[in-house]
Amino acid sequence: RGSAVWRRMVERTREKEAKAVLLTCLTILSVLVVVSHAKSIVSPSNVPNALYPSWAHSHWVWLASNQANQSSEIDLVNGYLERNVPVGGVDIDSQWATGDNDFIWNTDKYPQPKQMIQTFHDLDIRVILWTTSLVDTDSPNYQYGKDNNYYLNHGRTIKWWHGHGSFIDYTNPAAVEWWHSQLDNVIDMGIDGWKTDGTDPYVFELVKPEGYAGRITEREYANMYYGDFFNYTRSKNPEALIMSRPVDSWEFVYWSFSPHYLMYSGWVGDQDPTFPGLQDALRNMFHSAWRNYANYGSDIGGYRSGNGESPLGRTKELFIRWAQLGAFCPLMENGGNNEHRPWMFDNNNQTLNIYRQFVFFHYELVPYFLNAGSTAIEKGVSVMYPQANQTDLEPDSWDYMLWKDILVSPIVENSTMRTVHFPSGNSWIDWFNTSRIFQGGSTVNFTVPLERFPVFIRDGAMLALNVTSSHGTGWGDELSKGFLTLFIPRPSLQGGHQIVRDYHAPSQEFWYSLKTVDGSSQGRPSFSVMVLKASAHPTNKVLFHVRNLPSFSSITLIDLRSDLVVPISISRPSP
Repeated sequence: RGSAVWRRMVERTREKEAKAVLLTCLTILSVLVVVSHAKSIVSPSNVPNALYPSWAHSHWVWLASNQANQSSEIDLVNGYLERNVPVGGVDIDSQWATGDNDFIWNTDKYPQPKQMIQTFHDLDIRVILWTTSLVDTDSPNYQYGKDNNYYLNHGRTIKWWHGHGSFIDYTNPAAVEWWHSQLDNVIDMGIDGWKTDGTDPYVFELVKPEGYAGRITEREYANMYYGDFFNYTRSKNPEALIMSRPVDSWEFVYWSFSPHYLMYSGWVGDQDPTFPGLQDALRNMFHSAWRNYANYGSDIGGYRSGNGESPLGRTKELFIRWAQLGAFCPLMENGGNNEHRPWMFDNNNQTLNIYRQFVFFHYELVPYFLNAGSTAIEKGVSVMYPQANQTDLEPDSWDYMLWKDILVSPIVENSTMRTVHFPSGNSWIDWFNTSRIFQGGSTVNFTVPLERFPVFIRDGAMLALNVTSSHGTGWGDELSKGFLTLFIPRPSLQGGHQIVRDYHAPSQEFWYSLKTVDGSSQGRPSFSVMVLKASAHPTNKVLFHVRNLPSFSSITLIDLRSDLVVPISISRPSP
């Protein structure tokens, strides 16, 4: 503290780094940490709040309609929770109503729907309902809409996978008012959104779609369909979301479904429960990225029933690899035909334990996802950046960047081997072992057992994490709960910046810089100075977790407000 070098450093910090909340000076012999009170020094961030609530990035589960009823839905969720697997959303599949789409609960399947919704809400679990904009001819409300000319083309019917029906006419104000009055039946019970299934391309079967306001295109109708469910429900429940398709495909035809602005929690349609099905899901996600949709995932294990090769509808190996992929997508959701419960795939809980860990990975990334998704929507880009060249054929790489700092190399076949081509320009840190660092531009062959997945962090990155348990990354544990964790696996001289956005609270920004100070003129050894800064925030409590630092023997805390010096005796931490 008495040296000229240290005095000049503190003065320089006060003058040029007055916004610092944490200053760490690293030498071979010691670490000096300067701590100050953020609210008294740093201005708040001017970055807007997140555009949507964090439950968009929670773990959603559901049962296919032939399995779903009130008791089975509750049993499904309890099965996850009893095994310490978090759940944040439940999708009630089709056939929940007395008709498609009359929005009146089928009480034979759901005798107490309001109580069921409240049961889930008490567990902090959101509820969405399956729907489309077609009203079937055998639905109790169909004839009223027909008599009042509330459907496109005067009620002309088309055949779809749930029967014969007519499209609601969104260009007719009276039809929309009638439609909303029926939605209110379930919105007012407290539902949190919709799974809006992809019937909009059937508008082509009308040949010349026409409504109250005249001719419309399929694209215009799709925008009205998804937009109305999203906007009207949000007008009554500001935290509501819809689950809709960004891009889905038939063979090599890739079709855009939803408008971009509402793509907070999309899914890429129905796939076979096979490794080729997993590849189809990735192709749809890549095309969604190339068309600048922000957030989406896929049905873990594939939606479809399969051809009977596996008694559960899908193999254990496929299910695990798809779950691992799902954890590193903005939406992690699991449901479909046959078996999707992770505890049903073996007798030794291997699948369950792997699934649980990757669900915790996903939850830890929620702050990262919220900033990425909100920024992507604002900029008209995707959270996913495929490393493949754009193509309608087989991609030349299955790897993708998850926003700016995470490289994901999915396992797309039944194998424990994976070759990773690391993007040039950065080194890459192993997600599972931060002491393993790989050079950008290199190609490395990995052995990847079922418990592992090829994921890498950009060297120098600072990840904002919500660590609540030791079940996830190991970058914290139960004592981390209630804190925002800023994780820097290996600081770089380029420094780092991270934004944390929340739907209900102000945003916060974090920076770090790393530089070398030459102390030779004072007869001192050279040392590294690491400066960590944060904008002011009224509620956040923050843990900085930094790895791969030079060795040291002591830490000193210094409070800039009072120059109070507190030496701390510590043992040298592990790498």
